[in-house]
Amino acid sequence: MAATGEVSVQSAVHFIEQGKLAPIIRGAMFAALIIALTLLYLFVQFRGFSTVTAMDQAQIARNIAAGKGFSTQFIRPLAIWQLENAEKEIPAGNFPDFYQAPLGPFVNALPLALVKNSWKMTPTDLVYVGDRVIAALSVVFFLLSVGIWYLVGARLFDSKLSLIACAIMLMTDMMWQFSLSGLPQMLMLLLFSGTMWLTIYAMQHRDEALHALLSLFGAGLLFGLMTLAHGLAVWIFLGWLVFALVYFQPRGIAALVVLAAMLMVTLPWLVRNYSVCGNPLGLSAYAAIAGGGSPEGGYLRSLDAAPPISGSGMISKLKVGVSAQLEELFAYLGMNLAAGAFFLALLHPFRSPVASYFRWCIVLMWIGAVAGMAIFGLGGVISSNQLHVLFLPLFIFFGLAFLLVLWSRWELGYPLLRVIFLSIVVFLSAVPMLANLLASRGAAIQWPPYIPPFIAILGDWYGEKEIVASDMPWAVAWYAQRKAVLLPESVRAFNRLNDYRPLGEPINGLYLTPITGNLRLFSDIYKGAYKEWALLITRPPKVDGFALPFYTALPIDGECIIFADRDRWSAPRE
Repeated sequence: MAATGEVSVQSAVHFIEQGKLAPIIRGAMFAALIIALTLLYLFVQFRGFSTVTAMDQAQIARNIAAGKGFSTQFIRPLAIWQLENAEKEIPAGNFPDFYQAPLGPFVNALPLALVKNSWKMTPTDLVYVGDRVIAALSVVFFLLSVGIWYLVGARLFDSKLSLIACAIMLMTDMMWQFSLSGLPQMLMLLLFSGTMWLTIYAMQHRDEALHALLSLFGAGLLFGLMTLAHGLAVWIFLGWLVFALVYFQPRGIAALVVLAAMLMVTLPWLVRNYSVCGNPLGLSAYAAIAGGGSPEGGYLRSLDAAPPISGSGMISKLKVGVSAQLEELFAYLGMNLAAGAFFLALLHPFRSPVASYFRWCIVLMWIGAVAGMAIFGLGGVISSNQLHVLFLPLFIFFGLAFLLVLWSRWELGYPLLRVIFLSIVVFLSAVPMLANLLASRGAAIQWPPYIPPFIAILGDWYGEKEIVASDMPWAVAWYAQRKAVLLPESVRAFNRLNDYRPLGEPINGLYLTPITGNLRLFSDIYKGAYKEWALLITRPPKVDGFALPFYTALPIDGECIIFADRDRWSAPRE
């Protein structure tokens, strides 16, 4: 009986792998996995946005959809300084944005335009419709990229390995968390997958100069789009360009073709930034020379000067940043077993020359990305500058291939054992996802510090031309649809904005949240970056002599507070 059962299992495994209906069965299983995970994450796990970049790019996208151009309602004091320093006019109306990369907002403007009638958030909305449609589009990008990554893996190795690797991608929790984050990483992942497919095609047609150059030109165009989606992509491009210079012939012509294609896409935006603010890189360049920590809590709050350039400081920042990434590398790779095996795969001589050489292209690009993230700063695992996630598919392909090579050396001729081995690899890679899905869901919103319905109420208390200062202006701009200034570093700077009105209007409100309220009392408030605001951040506040003498606590548990020029919450707006 045992032998009969074993034969039946072996026959079933053989039927799924080699039978006539095998492609249909595998396709149906794959489609069911995609549908189940999409519904689970988008409608059960999703709690709205939680990052500055996601909300900032989203409100810019809504302005584009509203016909206001690439403008922002989130105004950084340093942006005002930069316009003044470049002797540019500070507009009283639509304030131009020259901090965020443009491609994400332009792409997100389309789904936002489709839900234009639902832009205003109501008190009963826990998750803003804008959050959900942008997240849904990001999920689409992720799934499309998985399809292209399948083609990449099939070109590098074979279709079966590629299918398993794509299943591992789908079962990596970090990929879905980025899809729901509103960040541009999934758009970048889609573009990166196309770039890698074209690169491998050019490598396989290396002796056919025309085919190779056309493929490289296309890869350069996609790299240009990646750079417009996130400026740090240029660091990946630099690593890729080094590989292209060494590998492709003729070297000079190939490099020029690639560089020309990349510049064709990016130069128009650099020219636009220069014409708007006098710097082709806008405000983003200052992140490289600024100290560590959140830019929203540091140099962006300055109304007087940009951060000073320090060569030794940048070198120190690079060292600390690289060290921090290496220490937490497994977490940045989604705690994915197959992806972690990539570094062992570098020691294995693959039979395919293309696969063998392509590993070093990946390494060069990844080193460039690590350097860029170290210089410009890297937050948590799900953060705007996290680029390790883009390399996850490539790492999985090579890591899985290496694990299969190790398995083959055991020379076990039982297909069932091979299936069990692969199932264990997939299961271990999916453990973070299973842990997340089985854990208690927690709050239905991203609290603390965000409580969208009570942020949106500021849109009822303030008019479209009025201005609010805040420690979370990105959320005020996105949920309340009101112009919001990042809390200046000093009361003197605040009074200058209020009295001299460089933005065309005074500051009519000050909205403080747990972002400052939950800081350490002495080191961060009384002696730190917010020492000028200590009397207003602490409870109860002291408003003697302050331009906004009226205030009221807001939910939850009074952890948010609004200061105003008059009582706006008890009486209707005039």
